[in-house]
Amino acid sequence: MKAKAINSTNKQTGAILVISLIILLIMTLLGVSVMSVNILEEKMVNNDRQYKEALHAAELTLREAEKLIDPDATYSGELTTDETAASNRGLYLATAAPTGGWWTGVSWSNSNQVRESSSSSTNKSIHYIVEQLPAAPADSKEAGLSVTKKYYRITSRAIVAGSNAKVILQTTYKK
Repeated sequence: MKAKAINSTNKQTGAILVISLIILLIMTLLGVSVMSVNILEEKMVNNDRQYKEALHAAELTLREAEKLIDPDATYSGELTTDETAASNRGLYLATAAPTGGWWTGVSWSNSNQVRESSSSSTNKSIHYIVEQLPAAPADSKEAGLSVTKKYYRITSRAIVAGSNAKVILQTTYKK
C-alpha cells in the first residue's frame, strides 16, 4: 500500500484567525465599558465630596450667625426692613418680609443684602442672612414664668466654585 501524504497546508481555512479577532473585540468592548463605569464613579464621588464641602461650610456659617445674635455678643447694629439699606448687610425684620421670607428675595451676590461668612474662600461662596421673626405670644412660659423671647430665622447659602454643589440651610434661633 502506498501511503498518501496529507498536505496540511491545503486544508487550513483561517477559522482560528476569525475566532481570535472576535475574542479580541469582546475583550476591547469589556475594557472600554469598565473605563466608562470608572469615570462615572469618579464623577459621582467628586460631586458627593463637593456637596459635603458645601454642607459643612453652610453649617459652620449657621453657627457663625448664631454667635452674632447671641445674648453675649457685642453686635450693636439694628435689624432693618429696608432690603436696599447698605447698613443692614443681611439683618432683617420679618414684619416687612416678602412672602416666604427675606431669604427668598435677596440677591445672594449683593454684599449690601447678605453677610459674607468668615469661612468664604476662593473656591467657596458662603453667605447668610438673619431675620428677626415676630414675637411669640405673651403667654409663652418657661419654667412657669412669662418670658419675652426673640426668635430669628438664619439662612445660610454655600456654593463650591466650579461645581453644581449648592446648599441652603435654615435654622430658628431663640434669644
